[in-house]
Amino acid sequence: MNRFGPNTALTSSETANLLAVHPSTVKRWCNDGDLPSESTPGGHRRISIDAAVAFAREKGIRTILAPFHPSEPHVWTALRGIEDSSSFESLHMLGLQWARRGDFERLEQLFLALGRSGTVPFCAFCDRGLRGLLHRVGDEWEGGRMRVGDEHMISQAATGALLTMRREWMDSRPGNGRQDRPVAVVGTLEGNHHALGALCVRILLERLGWTVYYPGPDVPIADFGVIQMSREASLVCISLPPTGTMGDVSRTLEVLGEHYDHARPYAVAFGGPSYLSLEGESREGPFESVSFFQECTTLRRAVEQGLGTRGYQG
Repeated sequence: MNRFGPNTALTSSETANLLAVHPSTVKRWCNDGDLPSESTPGGHRRISIDAAVAFAREKGIRTILAPFHPSEPHVWTALRGIEDSSSFESLHMLGLQWARRGDFERLEQLFLALGRSGTVPFCAFCDRGLRGLLHRVGDEWEGGRMRVGDEHMISQAATGALLTMRREWMDSRPGNGRQDRPVAVVGTLEGNHHALGALCVRILLERLGWTVYYPGPDVPIADFGVIQMSREASLVCISLPPTGTMGDVSRTLEVLGEHYDHARPYAVAFGGPSYLSLEGESREGPFESVSFFQECTTLRRAVEQGLGTRGYQG
C-alpha cells in the first residue's frame, strides 16, 4: 500500500513558502482563479500540492520540489513529516525506494532538498537524515535485499549532496579575512574508505568557524601527526573503519604520541562503529584529551564547550 497521499493539502503559508512569495500573493492568485483552492469547513484555504507544483511549472517558478516530478507529493510529505513530528520515516522509505530502483541521482537530489529546506539543523541532517538512512541500508544488505555496490552508490549520492551544500555555504558566507581560526585535521584511518562521517565533521567544523585540513579517506596514522604539526592544529578528528577495534585506537594514539609536541597541544577525537559503545571525553597519553563520538550533535556540543580550543591561542 502506498503511504504517500497524492492529494496533500497545503495552507496558504506553506504554498507561499514553496513558491517563495508572500502569502498575500497566494491569496490573490486563488481569488483570481489562477491557483485552484478549496476551503475547509472552518473556512481555511487549502491548496493541493499537485495544483501548487503545476502552477509553479506553468509560471516558470523553480521550487525545491522541481527535480522530483511526478513524485512531488511524496517528497513534500517526507519533508513535512520531519518538520511536523521530527520523523524521518517517510524520507528513509522514499530514499530506499529510489535506491532499489537504481535512481541514485534522484536520491542525491532528495538529500539536497532536505539540506536546503531549512527543516533540520546540519547535525540532525547528518545524524538522522544520512546516518539513519545508511543504517537502514545496512539492514537491507544484511537481509540480502541490497548489494554492496548499491550501498556504495548511496554513499556517493550523500557525498555529492554534502559537497554541493558545502560549496553553496562557502559561497554565501561573508569574507571576513580572519586569520585566527582554530585549526583541525579531519580524515579516516588507513584502511577506512568510508569517508561520509568524516566529511560531515569537516563541514560541521567549518560552519563553526574552524579552518579544516581534510586529507580524506585511508590516511596513514603518521600523516595525521605530520599535518597536525605543520598546520599547528589543535584538534585531530579520526574516523575508524566500520570494523574498527580498541586496538586501532590504541595503535593510533601510540603512533601520534611518539611525536607529540607539548608546546603545541591538541585533542584527538575518534568517530567509529556503534558497537564500541564509546562516547565522551577522557585523558589518555600526552594529549589534551581523547574523545569518542557517535554523532555530530554530541561533537558539536563538545566543541562549543571547548574541545580542541582549551590550549588554543588565537
